Amino acid sequence: MQQLYVTTISRMRRLALTQLFLLLMLIAVGSTTLGATEYLQTLQLSCFDNPFLSVSVSAPRHDSFVNVDVGLVDPKGRSVGSGHHGPAIPRSQYGKVVDAPQHPEMTKAVAVEICGALPGVYLISVREHGNLDYRLTVRGDDGTRSNQGNEAQFVNLHADSDRVCHYRFDFRMVKGTVGIQWLDNTGHPLASADSPTC
Repeated sequence: MQQLYVTTISRMRRLALTQLFLLLMLIAVGSTTLGATEYLQTLQLSCFDNPFLSVSVSAPRHDSFVNVDVGLVDPKGRSVGSGHHGPAIPRSQYGKVVDAPQHPEMTKAVAVEICGALPGVYLISVREHGNLDYRLTVRGDDGTRSNQGNEAQFVNLHADSDRVCHYRFDFRMVKGTVGIQWLDNTGHPLASADSPTC
C-alpha cells in the first residue's frame, strides 16, 4: 500500500513539473512574440533599386516611441499614415519602426516609409499629443545601396498639447542623388539656415 502511495506521489510530481515547464515555455514564447510585434522592421531593408523615403518622428535620442502621429500626402495626392484618406501610396507602411533591428533600443521612431517614392512636393501632417520634445526627420535613399547620394533633413520640435502641424518638402532625384528641400506654407524653398515651423 505504501509502495502505491509513493508511486502515485512520484507520478503527480513529474506531471506537475511537466505542466510547470510547459507553462513557463508558453510564457517565454508569448513574451518573445509580443516583443517582436510591438514595432515594424524598416521597409528600407527590402527596398532595393528604388528610391526610398522616410518621414519619422522620434525622441531626441531615438530611445522611445513618441506620442505623435504622422500622415503624408505624395505628389499624386495619395496618402499614408494617421488621418489617411483616399487612395493609399503603394509600397508604403506606417507605424512604430526600428531602423536597426540589432539595436532597437536606439533606433525607435514613428514613421511613414515609401519604397519607390516619386519626386515632387510632399505634405506632412503631424498630430502632437502632450508636452514633449521630438525630432521630425525626412530621409531619402537613392536605392543604389552605395550610401552616396542619400540625404536627411531634420528639425527639433516641441509638442504643444493637441495641435496639428503641416510641413512641406520637395523630394528630388538628380543624377542618382537625393535632394530634400523644406518648403514654406506657400511652397517656396526655405533658406538652408531656416527650419520649418508649425
